[in-house]
Amino acid sequence: MEEPMKYPITRKDNTIDELFGKRIADPYRWLEDDNSKETIAWVKEQQALTEVILNEYPFRKQFLARLKELNDYPKQSVPIKHGKWYYYAKNNGLQNQWVTYRRKKDGAEELFFDPNLLSEDGSTTAGLIGRSKDNKFFTYRVSKAGSDAGEFWTMDTETKTFVADKLMNMRHSVASWYKDGFFYSRYDEQQDYQQQDKNQKVYYHKLGEPQASDKLIFADPEHPLRYLTPQVSDDQKTLFIYVSQGTSGNSIIYRPIDDDAAPFKCLFEGFEFDGYCQDAYEEGFVYLFTNKNAQNFSFVKVSLADPSEDKWVEIIPERDYLLENANLVGSKIIAIFTKDVKSKIEVLNTEGKFLYPIEMPYQGTAVLRFGEKEDKEAYFYFGSFVRPFESYHYDIEANKLIFHHRDPIKAEVDNLVSEQHFYPSKDGTLIPMTLVYRKGMQKNGKNPLLLYGYGGFNISLLPAFNENRVALMEKGFICVTVNLRGGGEYGENWHEQGMLLNKQNVFDDFIAAAEYLIKEGYTCSDKLAIHGGSNGGLLVGACLTQRPDLFKVAVPSMGVLDMLRFHKFTCGWGWIADYGNPEEEHHFNNLLAYSPLHNIRKGVNYPATMVCTADHDDRVIPGHSFKFAATLQEHDGHELPLLLYTQIQSSHSGSSLTKGLELTADIYTFVCKYLEIG
Repeated sequence: MEEPMKYPITRKDNTIDELFGKRIADPYRWLEDDNSKETIAWVKEQQALTEVILNEYPFRKQFLARLKELNDYPKQSVPIKHGKWYYYAKNNGLQNQWVTYRRKKDGAEELFFDPNLLSEDGSTTAGLIGRSKDNKFFTYRVSKAGSDAGEFWTMDTETKTFVADKLMNMRHSVASWYKDGFFYSRYDEQQDYQQQDKNQKVYYHKLGEPQASDKLIFADPEHPLRYLTPQVSDDQKTLFIYVSQGTSGNSIIYRPIDDDAAPFKCLFEGFEFDGYCQDAYEEGFVYLFTNKNAQNFSFVKVSLADPSEDKWVEIIPERDYLLENANLVGSKIIAIFTKDVKSKIEVLNTEGKFLYPIEMPYQGTAVLRFGEKEDKEAYFYFGSFVRPFESYHYDIEANKLIFHHRDPIKAEVDNLVSEQHFYPSKDGTLIPMTLVYRKGMQKNGKNPLLLYGYGGFNISLLPAFNENRVALMEKGFICVTVNLRGGGEYGENWHEQGMLLNKQNVFDDFIAAAEYLIKEGYTCSDKLAIHGGSNGGLLVGACLTQRPDLFKVAVPSMGVLDMLRFHKFTCGWGWIADYGNPEEEHHFNNLLAYSPLHNIRKGVNYPATMVCTADHDDRVIPGHSFKFAATLQEHDGHELPLLLYTQIQSSHSGSSLTKGLELTADIYTFVCKYLEIG
């Protein structure tokens, strides 16, 4: 047996919290301050050790080279029509940011906006978050290293230049245009990016005027921990404000947009249910996409004069499978449903009468993109675990799909196989998962396998091709995606079964998936790795502490790992809706029972673990990963390494293609090294 690994020394202090009669030690709390000199020095030492370990694997450089090769092909997004122009994004292969182009119908292509020019290393991101009614102005959120915090920049689309206006301190906001400006949300200026997001307010910014003179439209000082999101109706007559207390459930208030004296009225009451507005073709009405009284969502018409629930007109009733979304396009409704994690598309009239289906080219995921609701055309793109996305033009009047574009990918997909399984969880609930592997795989119980999941926040893991995983499958891996409870694949009931006091179901589902795959002869514990990010990082952290014997390798990325303090930083309070409030005793006890940080035990041989985070992650602060890694390393005698990996100039969702490929290559390197894959 090799000598135990020597980790950097991590200072412990005597921080103890008294919580509901329990003494909770937190000796590494100082690591939450990732800007302190001591923490920075500690992170550098940790990363130096991790680099040594990764460099021991002879194929590290080859992994990165192969991932670059797999991604190095020209890519093009689905067009979207704004006014007389069709806008779309392209990437020549390995560009860090996608470049926006445009053309008129049957016209020549022209470059519109290249975000790669915003920074030397390509790590500054830019995303469109609003446009004026006449399409003369586009507003972008520009962010350093992909951070949630950023600035609003507005472009004149005729000259393709940015105007002088730059709005600062932007987080969790859109720009909803009205006349010569837009409504948006912002927080009071914060000195520390880790601070709780509090007191969001809605303002109106008039183009050409300083941000300091922006007009306050709405604030809710009695409820500082609420999100406020403005939305202007298509006819520019009504201002809606979405009010939410977390990641699920909301209210909607509204008033005439040109009457500042008019009180806001309630259109939709929360916060137990979700509701999203779309303008109806009939003046004075809106369509509401909601799960109120409809676990699988419904589509209803609501009068602005009298929005009381007993006056709602049901357009698309709830079905026994999920209504994913419904959109008004070309005087019709295009509805996309999800049934057993596969898309199903229907076209209906505005009263909800079924007209005809849209037949997909193959089973998988469908995504709709369209411009103005009056347009008679739209675009779809379709994909699956073994078919890269391809786009189709859709003629609404003729109900005709016309092939538009397919990227010339480098990966060989004809030798890939996907198969869906339903397996029983601990309580007998059948859980779907999809296996993807190369043809010729043998069920010999020895295949290396990467198990991936998320399981939270009503988020669905729908079929999508991932060229990066081809690099693993070329080494004989089976790649498995599990549709855990807590997600949205089967509507709100599925979500509720994996949230709050039911959160343990998510971990049970994931553990049961591993046990099923071993029982059925696909793999064994010595060849099994688990990976997940964000809430999926929590998933991996909880499972590796609950069943360390079941997995050989674990990679929790950007994970929520301290379940007693997640709500104290940035937008973490918004996750209380899914996790529960640590300051309420019944939730505290539940959270403590599975919190990865608080369930690390002495004398346990944990899987080889690489805890991943990013220096600009202001959603799940790096302190979660720092404290978890330090606690794992605290006890000597582990047979396998317990490492911390911190990516620089990156964020929760990544910042650039380069950074994304480097992270993926190093995760695959770690996985292969400790699964002993040559």
